[in-house]
Amino acid sequence: MPDLHSLPAGTRPTNAVRNNGPDDLVLERFKLRELAEGWPMYRDAREWENFRSIFHPGAFVYTTWSGRISIEDFIAISKDGMDAGAFIMHRIHGSSVDLAGTRAVVKMKATITQRFELPPDRSAPPRALKFMFKRRPSVLVDAESDCRFCMFFEKDSEGKWGARFVRHFYEKDKLIPVDPRHVPVIDDEKLGLFPAGYRYLAYCQEACMPGIKVKRDMPGIRGEEHDRLLKQAKAWLDGEELEI
Repeated sequence: MPDLHSLPAGTRPTNAVRNNGPDDLVLERFKLRELAEGWPMYRDAREWENFRSIFHPGAFVYTTWSGRISIEDFIAISKDGMDAGAFIMHRIHGSSVDLAGTRAVVKMKATITQRFELPPDRSAPPRALKFMFKRRPSVLVDAESDCRFCMFFEKDSEGKWGARFVRHFYEKDKLIPVDPRHVPVIDDEKLGLFPAGYRYLAYCQEACMPGIKVKRDMPGIRGEEHDRLLKQAKAWLDGEELEI
């Protein structure tokens, strides 16, 4: 029987402080949580200068639709996407902070939600007229992926925290019709090509965002990529030099 309730051995950063701990570190953890929550708060509101303040110069982030990308390029393509009609929002559900000296890892529970227009299901109910369905508009849907941001922070020589790298664990997702009276048609064969944690999100991104090729190896709730990211988080807190 597979072990579905445990994490890989050796992935817990035992030298880090998290809940409780010295009172002075509570303030440090609060700073880090506030920075992490700035991603959805600032990006969704187009507050780009505030968004940039979360990161150290030269930081890199990953998303399903961009892959690994510098923070400045990510801001640029996010603006371009918004101009082209991309509508991405986030909901925050809580954070944990592992802190070890001048290094920290924040894992922030969130839901990524993106709105799309998909072709309608044109299967007609009994006695419906075909010409009625030729006029049916595209179907608005929200693709939602529950995830955990995994944010690698470092304090610089001036005492300022900033993110160096941001990745995600994609845990589960779903597709929700905005109007429950209208549902989209889905290509099951294509849907099956994407990982379960962000399957519907990836499907819609490739279907609706021209030129986008979604990464198919993002960390999920379990598996090799999940375990690798946990090991990288521990190595970061242990002070190792990493390129994530």
